[in-house]
Amino acid sequence: MSWKTLFTSGQSMSAAEARIFMQKKSAAEYQLLDVRQRSEFEQKHLPDAIHIPLLDLLSRSSELNSRIPTLVYCHCGMRSRAACQVLKGQGFPEVINIKGGIRAWNGFLVSGHETRGMEFFVSDEFENVFQMAYMMEAGLQQFYLAMVDVVAQPEQKALLKLMADFEDGHMAKLLRQYRVEMASGAEGRNFSLMEGGFDKDKTLQAYSNDIENIEDIIYLGMMLETQAYDLYSRLSRKNQAPKLQQFYQDMADEEKIHLGQLSRALDKVLAGQNIALPQG
Repeated sequence: MSWKTLFTSGQSMSAAEARIFMQKKSAAEYQLLDVRQRSEFEQKHLPDAIHIPLLDLLSRSSELNSRIPTLVYCHCGMRSRAACQVLKGQGFPEVINIKGGIRAWNGFLVSGHETRGMEFFVSDEFENVFQMAYMMEAGLQQFYLAMVDVVAQPEQKALLKLMADFEDGHMAKLLRQYRVEMASGAEGRNFSLMEGGFDKDKTLQAYSNDIENIEDIIYLGMMLETQAYDLYSRLSRKNQAPKLQQFYQDMADEEKIHLGQLSRALDKVLAGQNIALPQG
């Protein structure tokens, strides 16, 4: 089982390419989607953009026209990349992520970090879906905990520990549900170098330069939680056994709750408020 068998990476365009694309088409021939928070959208947004925050998109995609190309943007490209994945999974044939988001549109240089999504953690082949999901959760947990040592502010450390707790709960549920199916010895492995592709040093090298403030942590967390939500939603739809369908749907619902917690935390940060971190 491979992540690639479940997901299509989709298209992406630079801000310059997106400008040219839209200039060549009438407004009726495409739609531009902004998946940032309400306060971000109200502060500034691209002309004619449809605003559906990432959390709301999970239940409001029917408001979009699936028959025309959909260009998606956020602040830096992370949330929009996850939104593209969700829309592709819901049958939108042409979804395009604007790389670098509105920052790139306004002329800022970007590092390309939005190209490193969930597949960074689950790049290998697995014996079954359970193994892939378990390694995904374990990889994310170890990543968040490793990032605790990289960031400086106590609030940043607390948020990363909370995000690690999200994954810990899911790992426990996966173990309870699929203990018989799990490959022998997986529970006791040393996850510093994981079968699922997690290498602590490699991962920190890939991401640490992109985490400058607490907003960056939340952007990254929202992207990864949305991708995890989409994984479990797809597994629920693909599974024929009612019990497993419900299990995967419950996992998806929990990812949505986690995404909501991060979304509310981002609203507070954008409003200049301290985060009262929820309990995981």
